[in-house]
Amino acid sequence: MPFFISQGHKLHYEVKGEGLPIFFIHPPAMGSAAFYHQRRLAHDFKVVLMDARGHGFSQAGRETLTISEWAEDLHNLADVLGLDRVLLCGYSSGGSVALEFALRWPERTAGAALAGGFPEVRTTLLHREFEIGMWITEKGWMGLLAGMLSIGNAAQAEHRERIAAAVKRSSAPLVHSLYESGLHYSCTAGLPSLSRPLLLLYGSRDWYVHYYQYMFYKYAVQAPKDIVMVHGVGHQIPTLQPASYNAAVAQFARQLEQGGVPFKTLT
Repeated sequence: MPFFISQGHKLHYEVKGEGLPIFFIHPPAMGSAAFYHQRRLAHDFKVVLMDARGHGFSQAGRETLTISEWAEDLHNLADVLGLDRVLLCGYSSGGSVALEFALRWPERTAGAALAGGFPEVRTTLLHREFEIGMWITEKGWMGLLAGMLSIGNAAQAEHRERIAAAVKRSSAPLVHSLYESGLHYSCTAGLPSLSRPLLLLYGSRDWYVHYYQYMFYKYAVQAPKDIVMVHGVGHQIPTLQPASYNAAVAQFARQLEQGGVPFKTLT
């Protein structure tokens, strides 16, 4: 089980396959177990999974974590692995980490694919989701959170068990701090400078984040971008509609590998 040291913390990661490196960035609490179905992309690409600090098999350390610190950990992992450019695939608030990375290190970013992504929390329903996560973790009820996330994100028993185990291993104070950081994080002001290709994926039933696609259209004016609406699913695109998600990511990655701009700049 490989580990590396970043900002004084021992962090767990996995690397499988060859080709364009794809960093999959999980939501709070779930760890890399969220991307159980994405490992099959290693047949064509270099799949890189990392448990964020205090998640899964990674050390918690001081039990606080911000979006910015998580992005720096990923940048350090890219250095350790000798990767010049990576495709960043963020799921839910993992997309905030992808955006932070892309804005701070555009020269290391091949592109970003965001599943249910948002540049900041601006709507009431999404704000409530973060508050619920903060309330549960403040109480230390990781068993409850494990049940909620595993049932909501997995159709297969094995995947449910993997997610539940990962959540239970995660540090409640650290996950609480990450929910808090995600709630207050905003990169909207930086979006006009974002130049790397951007793929936005939303579930057709994920009504409480549909608003955010318009923010990307409005502010990310330089970035070539496209939106994929995945039918028959809410927020859990990578976990409940993995075939559609993997196909979209693979197409995006192949286009990036070929050195072209995957789609036109949409303004």
